[in-house]
Amino acid sequence: MNAITIGTATDPTVELPRMEHTQYIGTRVLDALLREDVRACVSTATLVSSTALPERLVKYANVASSWLKVMHFDAGCLWIPVAQASFMQEWRSAGLPLVWQVGEQVTELYAVEDIIACFARGLSAGAASLFSAFAEECKVAATHRALSEAERARWFDQPDALQGAATGVDLPDWHARLLHYDRLGAFLDHPLYPTARAKLGFDADALAAYGPEFQRSFQLYWLAVPRSLHHPSIADEQGWPVRWPSFADVGLQAAMADTHVLVPVHPFVWENHLDAFLIESGLREQVIRAPRTCLTVAPTLSVRTVVLLDAPEWHLKLPLTIRTLGAKNIRTIKPSTIRDGHSIQTLLGAIADREPSVNGRLLLTDEKCGAHVDNRMFLGYILRRYPAEALQDSTLIPVASLLAQTPSGKLVAEEAAAQFYGGDFAAFFNDYLDLTLRLHFLLWLRYGIALESNQQNSVVVFSQSEPRLRLLLKDNDAARIHLDYLGQRWPNLASHLAQLRDQRIAVSEALPLAQMFTTITLQLNIAVLVERFATVLGQPSAALYATVRHRIETVLTELAAEGEETALARRVLLDDERLTIKYLLIAATLAEKTETGAADVNKFYGRSAPNFLRPA
Repeated sequence: MNAITIGTATDPTVELPRMEHTQYIGTRVLDALLREDVRACVSTATLVSSTALPERLVKYANVASSWLKVMHFDAGCLWIPVAQASFMQEWRSAGLPLVWQVGEQVTELYAVEDIIACFARGLSAGAASLFSAFAEECKVAATHRALSEAERARWFDQPDALQGAATGVDLPDWHARLLHYDRLGAFLDHPLYPTARAKLGFDADALAAYGPEFQRSFQLYWLAVPRSLHHPSIADEQGWPVRWPSFADVGLQAAMADTHVLVPVHPFVWENHLDAFLIESGLREQVIRAPRTCLTVAPTLSVRTVVLLDAPEWHLKLPLTIRTLGAKNIRTIKPSTIRDGHSIQTLLGAIADREPSVNGRLLLTDEKCGAHVDNRMFLGYILRRYPAEALQDSTLIPVASLLAQTPSGKLVAEEAAAQFYGGDFAAFFNDYLDLTLRLHFLLWLRYGIALESNQQNSVVVFSQSEPRLRLLLKDNDAARIHLDYLGQRWPNLASHLAQLRDQRIAVSEALPLAQMFTTITLQLNIAVLVERFATVLGQPSAALYATVRHRIETVLTELAAEGEETALARRVLLDDERLTIKYLLIAATLAEKTETGAADVNKFYGRSAPNFLRPA
């Protein structure tokens, strides 16, 4: 097998297999190109049976029984071998090679960079450059996946991988269990974005030092910022963690506390980009670099959010100069999100208090603490506090981790079902499904709220006592809220959003709520699980989708009986032949905002997914 040599923080001559990882990434990329109909590769193609291939291509007939014939990429014809699909797309990749034909000349395309280059044919230089950059992203994804898989194998081979525990749920406390399942989830790919393994900006050393797959501890750096430039979300600094450092802790004069405030900086930013940011913003002469680090932290599943190891109920979200889930997704912190996240958190808390069906089963992190420096997206932070008292004797598992493999070879979800449901996997799934649907339908149909509570931001809380299953939500600053609807029906609740800063949160109609519910709650948090859970339960996925459909119908019927308008939800979820999906690759990587018109690259939608909830 071909191999590449990639230096790591511990061994500069690690040999990593090339073919497995490049082929894996290549298949995901091909599926994404088809799923998002990139450059109309599906919608304007002609479907050709392998028995009808032209003479020059007959030798490829055994690759697939169906081919897409794409004739508008420059002066040639691209032949794509495909197979029928039902989950999230109508056609998926059926194998290699793709074939590029110009007249009688035929070129076989195996490498993902060659396929991407073919998709860029005929584009302007500027548009083609986005495809070229994506080809480089694919290489980074394969490299990072190889490094991460090598680390997973090393970790799983260690006799103390679970610190002496038989399973993750046997670790000593809730925060240790959460970190364990965060790490397992970090090895699992994003269900849809094809190169999610790429942390663009990290080299091998940085990935090992700061990636959640390695979960190594490190210390934070600190800037002393003039108080006039420091804008906290709350005036009372007593709300900050008690272990927040003093000026003496970081090697500065204690008297500076009268004029300055300490702001944490991720070491990757400190060592690589901070000077340039300070010069560009004109802040270099106004802030002071502390000579000592302070606070030991470890990365969580979201990479830029770290846990304070001496006060693990506190998580700290920091700007990080890498890009994940697309070239445009740089992980800054917009000043507007600091207060908006807390405003939406308090709104959700007020709703939960008045809704008996979710009261006591919805937990929220407290996100009132945070600050930015002079409105700069690279200088700021959000402090997230977990409700520690409500989590004692609980096990927290992000939805993103439920399908991860454990050292025993089972899924995390199987491990949790064994511990908390006596091995009754179906009972676990039914509980999860009922609570997830009931909560998010209530928010959408009764209050005009749809949350971007994706697989990282939704955490399943398991307990031996009742209720056995709860949901914890965090990081809700990217919701979509029909403010007029909320204000007319629930003016007291709408007052929580009086100071909303990010105007993209507010929508003026119900459709954006339906789009958010469909692409986040239904597809990422339910359907992705169904595709794998069906195997665990020994059922065809269609049978499990029938269960999902029945539960949706039940909840919608109950809400209709209580006076809520459910027609739109029934139509877009149960009746329409096609479901809305996010076109993540196009919006975040392959097209400019001027082309898509999307105000948010994470909310650019298409309607090309077969509706898996419709009866066959």
